[in-house]
Amino acid sequence: MRIAVIIGCCGALVLGACGGSSKTTVSTQPTTVSGPSTTATTVELSTTSLPCQPLPVPTTPVTSPTTAQSSLLTDVKELGDDCVDHVIFDFTGKGTDPPGYSVTYGTAPIVGDASGAPIAVAGNAFVVVKVKPGYGYDFATGKQTYNGPKSVPVGHTNHVRAIVETGDFEGVLTWVIGLDTKRAFSVQATGTPRHQLVVTIS
Repeated sequence: MRIAVIIGCCGALVLGACGGSSKTTVSTQPTTVSGPSTTATTVELSTTSLPCQPLPVPTTPVTSPTTAQSSLLTDVKELGDDCVDHVIFDFTGKGTDPPGYSVTYGTAPIVGDASGAPIAVAGNAFVVVKVKPGYGYDFATGKQTYNGPKSVPVGHTNHVRAIVETGDFEGVLTWVIGLDTKRAFSVQATGTPRHQLVVTIS
């Protein structure tokens, strides 16, 4: 599986940042080798998790390496954890590469890519997610690949207030994530066997 990971700012720290102290036990099993015998040992490592905490907000777009392979959107959903929210975009890939993307903060008013007409997006800050080349329609088969809502229902999230499609135009898919306020985010993209783009808001 080919995996491309671009971190906007310390996303991995946030994903492991919830909870109190814990103890992890690492065990090594006995191994039979020629020569002197070895004895199994158990090493106990005491770890303490950090509490949820604010991190710096990215000041520049988070982008992937360019790709010529199209990504066909199939699903958009959100998932809230204790400290963070995940907005997950699923694709059917035309190749093995992860989807190409650019993720950055935008400013209101939010408008449609083709029409320029205003589009209502709830929230006080807006993360703009662009996938290129990306489509919600497969021109090879003549079938729509994304049949979900243009405004994805938001459930029990910490910071996300809206997830709205604002463009599927000339090979660029655009979605806007409305937040309660500007926050740090990280981006993860994967290719074969699962083409996916995940934006994590902390």
